[in-house]
Amino acid sequence: MTLYSYGISGMGDRVFPSDPLYSHLLPAGTDLDTDIQCGVFLKGVAHFLNEHLGAIEGIYGEKIEKIHIVLEKHGAFYHPCRVLINERAGQPLVVNGAVSEAGIRTMATEIKALGKLKNKAVRGIPEVYFSGEGELEGGKRASFFSAPWFEGFCEFHWSGLKNGSLEMQVWQDDGSRSALQEKEVSDLFRQAASILTQAYDFNTFDQIFPWHHAAGDFVVCPDSDRLDVRLITVRQYTSLISMDSEEADLSDKLEGLFHFLWNMLLRMRLDRSDGVGELVWAPDYVLAPCIAGFFEGLSEKYPDSKEMAMVREALPEIVRSMGRDHLFSAHGDLLSAYNPMAPEIVLIKKNLRVHSDGVFEAICEDKKNR
Repeated sequence: MTLYSYGISGMGDRVFPSDPLYSHLLPAGTDLDTDIQCGVFLKGVAHFLNEHLGAIEGIYGEKIEKIHIVLEKHGAFYHPCRVLINERAGQPLVVNGAVSEAGIRTMATEIKALGKLKNKAVRGIPEVYFSGEGELEGGKRASFFSAPWFEGFCEFHWSGLKNGSLEMQVWQDDGSRSALQEKEVSDLFRQAASILTQAYDFNTFDQIFPWHHAAGDFVVCPDSDRLDVRLITVRQYTSLISMDSEEADLSDKLEGLFHFLWNMLLRMRLDRSDGVGELVWAPDYVLAPCIAGFFEGLSEKYPDSKEMAMVREALPEIVRSMGRDHLFSAHGDLLSAYNPMAPEIVLIKKNLRVHSDGVFEAICEDKKNR
């Protein structure tokens, strides 16, 4: 018989039914569904894991005798738990749980998206081990899925300094923060762009979207010899353009690729100060590493494709032939598809010309460096 124990991050490593913490309500989600106790949720996670003990034993290659579940965070849609198997200090699982209707819908979409990406050899994204729906005590519906816990990976955000500049800070698990140097920030953005580009499908236009730095979708492990980046959530994987991929020729595919690139570079510039503050615009120096990551992602995804090799070679020349003004117009066209009420619109418009010129220079310069 497997023994289960529970904890709540920041409140107690061991929480029992007799503890007041056990009866605390989950923080508000998107649907303000807050009438579920933390203890009831944790028991629901335990029931979910108990139904998949065979899969867990297959992952760890041993009999499962003890499982410790720690309720770690509370997002807009999910309540992630860190799951320790047989008191192992490392190699935990994550179980994401959704209890609101919006969260359950979002989870179903994410599981489907991750399934579509599973065979595309995209590094740095979660792998769904197992998933399922059920009822918590009291009859509330819940949905769960399990994946690897990215041990040592932390959230990061830009933080404003007194001199008006921005500093990239990594949020450590103990509540402290550490600053990244410019070289490390550049590597971070290069890897993030590479992950998104590897996921982009040149033939169907499918891509990971939406994603947000402000939501902590990317995480970083700064303690290793080589800084490492992961994308911890994939809300949707689909095409964003109204074009029939089955009838698309090379020109259409290039148009789709440019749409993906311009949009990705814009989104890479956006964050919220300290994750929850005002919108901020990333410094210009992140553009070149993002573009390098884009070309790196294409090379890794299509290493033997002559067509893609030709595209990678020709892309800087196409941008150069467009000229700065045409490229700026293309960014304006892209922006017209954004929600006019989106809070980032004003910030993007304020920086769009300088951003577009920077994209032009970085792409043309990248050709010289490859």
